[in-house]
Amino acid sequence: MIKYILFLLFLTSNLFSIDYLYQVIDKVETSRDFKNYKEISKTSLIHEQMKKISIKITLNTQATQQDNFYLTVVSDVDSLVYTNTSFTRNKNIIHIKLDDIEDTILYFDYIYDKSKQAEFRCDVITEFEYLYMYPFEGILYGLAYGILFCAFLYYLIIYFSTKVRSFLYYSIMQLFVLLSLIGFTYVSFLAYPNQGFYLTQAIIDICETSAFLFTLLFAKQILDTKTVMPKINHILNFFILLNLLDIIAILFYKHSILYEYMRFDIVFLIPTIAGLLAVYKGNKFASIYTMGWFLMFIFIYIAEEQIFSFSSIYTIHIAAPLESLIFSFALGVMLKDLVNKQNEKEKMLIHKSKLASMGEMINNIAHQWRQPLTHLGYINMNLQLASDDEQFDTKYLKEKIKESNHQIEFMSETIDNFRDFYKPSKEKEPFHISKAIQKSIDIMTPLLKLNTIEINFVIHQDTLLISYENQYSQVILNLISNAKDELISQNIKDPHITIELYQRKGKILTTITDNAGGIKKEFINKIFEPYFTTKEKGSGIGLYMSKTIIESHFKGSLSVQNNDDGACFTIRV
Repeated sequence: MIKYILFLLFLTSNLFSIDYLYQVIDKVETSRDFKNYKEISKTSLIHEQMKKISIKITLNTQATQQDNFYLTVVSDVDSLVYTNTSFTRNKNIIHIKLDDIEDTILYFDYIYDKSKQAEFRCDVITEFEYLYMYPFEGILYGLAYGILFCAFLYYLIIYFSTKVRSFLYYSIMQLFVLLSLIGFTYVSFLAYPNQGFYLTQAIIDICETSAFLFTLLFAKQILDTKTVMPKINHILNFFILLNLLDIIAILFYKHSILYEYMRFDIVFLIPTIAGLLAVYKGNKFASIYTMGWFLMFIFIYIAEEQIFSFSSIYTIHIAAPLESLIFSFALGVMLKDLVNKQNEKEKMLIHKSKLASMGEMINNIAHQWRQPLTHLGYINMNLQLASDDEQFDTKYLKEKIKESNHQIEFMSETIDNFRDFYKPSKEKEPFHISKAIQKSIDIMTPLLKLNTIEINFVIHQDTLLISYENQYSQVILNLISNAKDELISQNIKDPHITIELYQRKGKILTTITDNAGGIKKEFINKIFEPYFTTKEKGSGIGLYMSKTIIESHFKGSLSVQNNDDGACFTIRV
């Protein structure tokens, strides 16, 4: 299908493409003495220095009578000493309405204060462009630059947040498109050739080629061609290499070599075809990107073939921001999808973290219940022996029943603590931080005692906090559990954990310190990463989730550093 569309496009463009400059102007001649004129190419003026010059333009009267055209001349207007036609001036640009003049030959005589390169550039525009495009070009340029700059800045910030490379490529692409358009606009107000012609040309060509380079890199990344379409990936890599070589060539030759021989619209035709293949292979986002690339291909093709009756610079200033808006919409949809996937991932990590903690909790309950169950066993045995005695003491029976009820109550409280600890908190509620910490200590105490680990809780300053108590307790539980595991694995003598609660500079600080020897230097910057663990059977999600909870729900921070004896984790909220 695409080949028929392209064939139709090329066919119609060849039928209707118009170059008004060559249609209206028969020839341009120059003279040094204002008498003898000869045809000369514009590039041959670049290297010449002169004190004066006369430009002679011969018009095609048949063409000027068929339509209303304006001749636009960009030159050093202050040095213009004579012309045989009337004109309107806007800075260094003059406009001449061709259907108002009687002469078929126009003269422009310039005398400069000192010898320099001759500066003269002319173009032919239609009445539509003069009346409806030219007066409002400042608004058009401003809107285009604003949209492109916002897209560049917005997606650069998103890249730093997500580290998704396609956002970076898109952002840099928008920057170079913006710089290219500014360069085109700047040059459009300069006479040709100007004094800084080579430098200006080189800068614009570097920006333009870089924009094409990052367009291809963006297409390669966003369509995942390396995995999904290896053959297309090779083609994209080939054109990426060509653009890189062209940038190097521009540094030496001061202008683009590649785009002297290759059409600009080819750069957008390639990702358009790649996008269509990606859509065919089931990429749901590729259709929007393909629309953007195809739109740019159409507009640049129109500009190159001059299908419409206004300057190509207007065409590009319309196409570039329009493509930016389409891509921004597509990337916005993709970003939303990424956020949803990230949320699902975090929910899964939270679930895994809770399962791991529940396993730890069940282990604690088993140790807490072992002693009361044993005690209940002794009570039953004593009651059985007492029942065999003929002189059964009712008072003794009541004491044993009371004693057994006490043990059962203790076991029931253990279950309540377990249930409350994992009860989801839907709304923020006020709680004392010391209470949340003590809840975690109570749950861990049986296992700590089993491994002869001493735990000390020092309250310097307590604070009432309005947030989610259970989640704070969950973080403390994770940190105590990690410290316990490290103390056991390192076989530390006199192991202990110290928890301190205090305030400093308006922040509430909780520190959990152990004497397990500290964290290795190569690991200390990685321990909060998801799935990173140094334990044989560790999941690597406990510390990651702890940090996420503190940052997301408490707007605080969780950090770690080594002290003389071990590691010290600090929670700031």
